[in-house]
Amino acid sequence: GVCVKEYRNGELLSITRRDFQFNVAKCDPTVVADIKEDEMVNQQGQQLFVVNACGNYVEFTNQSFQAQFINAYRWEFDINGITKTINDWNAAVEFPAPGVYFGELILNPGTSCGDTAHIQVNVFPSIASDFEFAYDTCVAGPVSFTDLSATGAGPNAIVNWEWDFGDGIFSAGKDPEHSYHLPGNIPVKLRVEDVNGCMATKTRMVPYFPVPQFLVVAPSEYIGCQPASIFFNNLSFPVDSNYTTNWNFGDGTTGIGISPTHIYENVGVFDVSLEIISPLGCQIDTIWPGLITVLPSPVAGFSFSPPRPSNLEPTVQFSDESVGAVKWKWRFGSSGTSVEQNPVFTFPDTGIQVIQQVVFHESGCPDTALQLIDVIPEVRYYLPNAFTPNGDGVNDFFGGTGMMEGATNFTLSIWNRYGEKLFETADPFERWNGRKNSTGNLAPQGVYVVQVYFKNPRGELIHVKGFATLIK
Repeated sequence: GVCVKEYRNGELLSITRRDFQFNVAKCDPTVVADIKEDEMVNQQGQQLFVVNACGNYVEFTNQSFQAQFINAYRWEFDINGITKTINDWNAAVEFPAPGVYFGELILNPGTSCGDTAHIQVNVFPSIASDFEFAYDTCVAGPVSFTDLSATGAGPNAIVNWEWDFGDGIFSAGKDPEHSYHLPGNIPVKLRVEDVNGCMATKTRMVPYFPVPQFLVVAPSEYIGCQPASIFFNNLSFPVDSNYTTNWNFGDGTTGIGISPTHIYENVGVFDVSLEIISPLGCQIDTIWPGLITVLPSPVAGFSFSPPRPSNLEPTVQFSDESVGAVKWKWRFGSSGTSVEQNPVFTFPDTGIQVIQQVVFHESGCPDTALQLIDVIPEVRYYLPNAFTPNGDGVNDFFGGTGMMEGATNFTLSIWNRYGEKLFETADPFERWNGRKNSTGNLAPQGVYVVQVYFKNPRGELIHVKGFATLIK
């Protein structure tokens, strides 16, 4: 019980006694009612979950704790004196009009282990974003945007505009203008906000495909040699792959594409024209008279003799076979040059040589011909067929002669008719004296087989077979 005594100026005026009954229940764990709110406020000692809504239809999200211990739940909203009850975990309510409404989320109703979230709903008028745009579809110029957004909060209640023009540029104006640098179907987005903080967004596609105000290509003038390969760089703006581009190159051929490459095979002066048609049907065309001048070119060509020069025959005669040339320049690998029409050149070394002939027409236009010449490193080895090892100082030894520079893996062997090897050497110029292993008695008179093997400077195996007739 509770006893209350009231005093005034030190005198006892009254005594009041009351009896209370407290029922204590064990709730472990304790559930906590919670919802997704915009803010929390304290009103007369009570915590309020404040939900701000733009439009009459409002959705509420239940975020209560210890959901596994919540056995029942109920939403209650006071709508003009009528209680609307919802028994779902989340709630959605259609309020009749903008205004302030109150409600509750009750967990485990009718038990000692429950909790209640008190809710204040601020329903603001709805807002809708919209806009229109206008521009000259055939001229590359600015696009005008007009805001058509509306809000039930009243006239002039929209206070913020955020435009995204789809090309990385933004604006905060109400009715802006914007100039695009590239064509295309461009998504433009407008987000608006009213005095209540309500926002809405609208996206529209702007088909921006004007034709250029004038056409520009590079080169603006060309003088070159036949054949002329020219890249026409279309600098006109705006143009992309959605446009139709028709080229006339003036030599009886046409082409398409924004920036094509064309080869002029013939000599002459050529007009070039370009037509551009936008996806919306707008058209512009231009002709450039005498834009391309193609000058005559010579045709390089030559032959040479002998066809297989070598270190034994290194001098080569070159014969000019070009057409329309008045000037010549020759390069003989890294070994030398010449400006003669039909030069003669002696190669100082063997190997593959790149021969370059550059010829010039009287117009100054050049042409180049390249050929490879293989200056062969030849190795030659000769064997005699008889010798007389009698000690008279004349033809006493048997051995080969020749040009063996660059040869490797050389072996020379001499065999009798019984298959017995009598002599062997790795020196191309060592000679046999007619004796076995060059010592002992002189071999019998007769014919002996000579086998020679070596590799030439390019690694090819060479086999030479001969006979040595020993005469006493």
